[in-house]
Amino acid sequence: MSSISKLFWLSLCLSALLSVSVWVGFSDKLWQRELPVDQTTPSKTAQRFEFTGTLPAHTQLELVGYYTSSVCTRKEIRFPSGDIANPYRATLNKSSVLRQSLDTTDNAKPFNLTLALQGGGDCDWQLEDLVLDLTLLPSHPIWQKVKSLKDKYLQTSPLLTSSEPATKASPHDGFYLSQELTIEPVLAGSEEDTNLVAALPLSLNPVYYPVVIYSPKTDSPFEVKLKSNLQSTSRLWSSTVTQMVRFDKEAVLRVQFNPEILSDYQVNVWRQPEHISVHYPDGTEYRYPRGDVHLYAYGKPESMLNTLSASTKAEDKRLLAQIYWAGHALAKDEEKARKFYREAAEGDDLIAIQWMQSQAAYAGEVEQSRYWLQRAARLGNMEAKLELIRQPLEVILRGKLNTAKAKSAEVKAWEQINVLVNQGVPEAISMMALYQALPWSPYHDATAALANYRLSVQADPALAHSAASDYYYWLEDFAQSQEFWQIAAERDLFVAAEYADILLKPDTRDARQARIWLEKVVSQGDKQGIQRDVLGRAYFQLASLLDTGEGGSVEPERALAFYQHSIELAKSFTNDYEAKAKARVKRWKSFESHVCFSV
Repeated sequence: MSSISKLFWLSLCLSALLSVSVWVGFSDKLWQRELPVDQTTPSKTAQRFEFTGTLPAHTQLELVGYYTSSVCTRKEIRFPSGDIANPYRATLNKSSVLRQSLDTTDNAKPFNLTLALQGGGDCDWQLEDLVLDLTLLPSHPIWQKVKSLKDKYLQTSPLLTSSEPATKASPHDGFYLSQELTIEPVLAGSEEDTNLVAALPLSLNPVYYPVVIYSPKTDSPFEVKLKSNLQSTSRLWSSTVTQMVRFDKEAVLRVQFNPEILSDYQVNVWRQPEHISVHYPDGTEYRYPRGDVHLYAYGKPESMLNTLSASTKAEDKRLLAQIYWAGHALAKDEEKARKFYREAAEGDDLIAIQWMQSQAAYAGEVEQSRYWLQRAARLGNMEAKLELIRQPLEVILRGKLNTAKAKSAEVKAWEQINVLVNQGVPEAISMMALYQALPWSPYHDATAALANYRLSVQADPALAHSAASDYYYWLEDFAQSQEFWQIAAERDLFVAAEYADILLKPDTRDARQARIWLEKVVSQGDKQGIQRDVLGRAYFQLASLLDTGEGGSVEPERALAFYQHSIELAKSFTNDYEAKAKARVKRWKSFESHVCFSV
């Protein structure tokens, strides 16, 4: 090859490496019109949210949809861990917003608003989250009351003692009477223990009330905010409430939204030079040093401490006990908390009984723990019934046998579990299946065990992970457990990662299936908050399969990107793959350099 040809080839390689992001950005602009989502026309059959309910009089509801696009994107160069020698190109989604609003006048009004998950258009917009923003109109009675309060306050405020008259409140004064409710859609498969995640259909019945803030000797001496009981505890100046919802393949995602406005319930906040005091309608008062102020919502026990203290109801005593035990609103007092918990439990408050039982179990007080379990069982609590049955049987899990008096208790427990199984209680069926599955159990019956596990999972798919784990870890039987792994992995992203890990072991290896579940984990894991160690390992495992082509096609570019992601996550925990990932990235970079610079 001539020297001119060599120079031309070198120039071409460098040009390809340095200008690819510029060309991609140019082609994006050239071929995509990038219409905002409010100019699209999604199909009437598109998967969508449907909001229905009744809007109170003199209010405005705004529904705002925030969409992102993986088609219309922008490019960004990133340097993992500050390593400028190994940059990689990140693709960031673009966004668009769709707004819908409706008002009411003198009367409450039913409403129906829809919002498509797929906004369509050239950018194929996808809904990321949405906001319901409720605002009180100037004609609402609360506004009229607030105007009067502000006029009165401004007349007497120490800040306004000059000869100049106070400015009267007007309907256009900003009282901040709005409340944002954010709903974030999450695909089925997130971790089951995420307490923010709710299933659809969803019913929201927020109770809104005004919080009036008096601030003498400040530039803004009078403010009003609208709060809701969706935030059981909040900071004084925060207002957004977030609710994650889990959806799957249903066409219509239904949400009932029926807000209530409490015109007669008002929380007053006084900002003084040395402290801030919060006054609730029943006379309950808290004082805070200057800084963060806790607001307890309408219906929250801390907001009605005076009412609870005067009550003789078992439930109220338990709520009072919780306040003293937590030590947030009042100074922590465990002695008082235990006193009120016991009084509530003796009054047959189930939550207090469960608290007493857990405390006794933790302290090793076997008889006391059993006493409270029996009281809970008599009240119909299924968890307590199952625990009382489990106790005489648990020795079997350790590979031992009951004898004498313990054997009589075991036989009685087995009779009780049969009663619950005949009643169709899923947890009881699953428990029976476990003792039928264990080879050393006196109740061993593999055929019956498999049938009962299937019955329990059909009744409650959440039990699938227990069935899968029992067969795989206790019995080392992957073949029988696989049907349960499939069900559990569909429901829970953490289980999907666990299942993929099993599918990559030598004795159970199925790279094609592993790729399917790992793709699900890496595509949804970050959005759904899966643990960083689990997500990092999944990135590395999938990258390894894409790198070698095992179980599917070879995809070196995706493999490189996933290796990079796994390395970034690896910094926050101990792992066994970071060195391997770095070595493979280095090898890939070396190969890329060799291709371009060899002559």
